[in-house]
Amino acid sequence: MNNKPNNTNYKRKAGTSINTFTLNNKTYSIRLSSHAKQRLQQRNIDLYQVTGSILSLGEKTITEYSGSNRDIFIQDKQNNFSIVCNITNRTITIVTVIDNCDCWIKNGTIAVQLT
Repeated sequence: MNNKPNNTNYKRKAGTSINTFTLNNKTYSIRLSSHAKQRLQQRNIDLYQVTGSILSLGEKTITEYSGSNRDIFIQDKQNNFSIVCNITNRTITIVTVIDNCDCWIKNGTIAVQLT
């Protein structure tokens, strides 16, 4: 039996900072977990495309989910990959990247499909 909490109620390592941006005079940082870094390399996914997909969520979505303490599953069908990230206050941590869009999404995770 899996005794882990249902979602992100446990502490994750912060990861490496890869980018910062500002929305409404609030600076956000995008961080890359060591697991996500490994998956980017293994799956030959471009970090710039991943960062672009996160930024394309837009100000409203990023602000809305900031501090939600839930994972966000971003499906980028145009580039055929998915991202699992978490926004804690003003830090966006990329947890992992997946080299397709047809994935099972864990219960409690916010799913966003880019159009």
